[in-house]
Amino acid sequence: MPQIPKPILSRFRNGEFLHFMTTVLDLYKEFDSKSLLMEARVNEFEQKVNIMKYAFMASKGDTFSGKLRPLDNERINVLKGLKRYLQAEFYRSDPEKKKSAIILLKSYDRYNAGITRKSFQYKTAVITNLLENWNSKPEFSNALHVIGANSWIEELTLKNNTFYEQYFTKAISSVPKAQSNKMKADIKAVFEELITDTTSFARVSPDHSKYNKLIKELTGIINTNYQPIANRHNRKKKEPTPPVQQDDAVDIFELDS
Repeated sequence: MPQIPKPILSRFRNGEFLHFMTTVLDLYKEFDSKSLLMEARVNEFEQKVNIMKYAFMASKGDTFSGKLRPLDNERINVLKGLKRYLQAEFYRSDPEKKKSAIILLKSYDRYNAGITRKSFQYKTAVITNLLENWNSKPEFSNALHVIGANSWIEELTLKNNTFYEQYFTKAISSVPKAQSNKMKADIKAVFEELITDTTSFARVSPDHSKYNKLIKELTGIINTNYQPIANRHNRKKKEPTPPVQQDDAVDIFELDS
């Protein structure tokens, strides 16, 4: 039976964590949770995710949303420009450029479908994951080089990082750390129960096909969202860091052990 990978959730930033869990929830809601015998668990998971979503996502009435809107528009405009550039490269007579454009356009659409209607935090997590994957995976980085799109990636990275610094400084400071940790811990606990239920029911069900389909798609979501996080963590491990003073704080999300 297929195994479900276990991401180290402590390595996700708040926006990445919320985006990941929301994507997992959306997947489970595509299936008939009642026939999978997981209706109650999926409902509980949805409740916990929504609590964090409502606490962290900036509404239109937030006092700082007006200041952030221009920064958000800048990165979305770069995204739109990047897509038009890729579309233009698709019409090149050079088959290598055409092939590279197709690879990038397919990936772009997987990440950015309907992104302009999403929240500030959702956009940040999606764009970050896109950039991490395109920069780290040879298939995409080579395609970017072939069509000469690296300047677009550099600009998108700059705009997204600028927005991230402004937004998360404000948004995270508006929610006490203890409260955000509690919300993440609650979601993590139900997420792990959800994974356990999925594996257990798949093992004993006379019809493995529907569970195998769910597990396959869930594995894809986990790998897509966690790979950029793992890449970032590995890069940080290679960088020398100055010694820090130890205290009694405990990371309740550390799953390495």
